[in-house]
Amino acid sequence: MAVSSRSVLLLALAVVCAVSLLWMFSERRTDHIVMADGAMTDIHQMTPETLEHEIRSGLPKGSSLTVVNEYLKKRGIEFSFEEPTKTLYATARKLKGSTMLSSRSLTLRFYFDDALKLKSIDAKVSYTGP
Repeated sequence: MAVSSRSVLLLALAVVCAVSLLWMFSERRTDHIVMADGAMTDIHQMTPETLEHEIRSGLPKGSSLTVVNEYLKKRGIEFSFEEPTKTLYATARKLKGSTMLSSRSLTLRFYFDDALKLKSIDAKVSYTGP
């Protein structure tokens, strides 16, 4: 019994789609879980507004750059520091409200003075996707 090239192509396409879906679902389940007030918290289950409030409460003005770095690391939030402008940029991705096609993120800018003490925080909710 001969198998047509079209059947083989459709089967290969179905396998690629199935593997892609499995990868997307498994990728979404890699959560950052942290301790907050003695309870386990998954930042991906937090709204950007809730996370922003938690960050502003946990990092008052005058916090050192080291304290801010450690705070963000513990929560699994990616960040980088720009020395010339004394600005730390951070992004928490895949927050509550994200779907497989779009991601809801909280983008933060932390401004520091010459002594590397926190002066202010700007926050913005952003959406990425098709």
